[in-house]
Amino acid sequence: MQYQAQYTWDHGIFLSSRKTEAHVINLYYTKKFFVEVHFSLRSEGVDMISSFTNLNQLEPYLDQIDLNKL
Repeated sequence: MQYQAQYTWDHGIFLSSRKTEAHVINLYYTKKFFVEVHFSLRSEGVDMISSFTNLNQLEPYLDQIDLNKL
């Protein structure tokens, strides 16, 4: 997970953030894929990092981001 986080912060472009009951989830874009970094509100640390290329997974963010800038 440490490598994934470092890669995301070095190469990712922050796009948006959303909040769930337990997490703040930050969305990043690299030139190859999207990355969600899940920060736990309870432990105040990163719980999970997930990547995806399927644009359908962007649905929770569509009202917040402009994909034309990518």
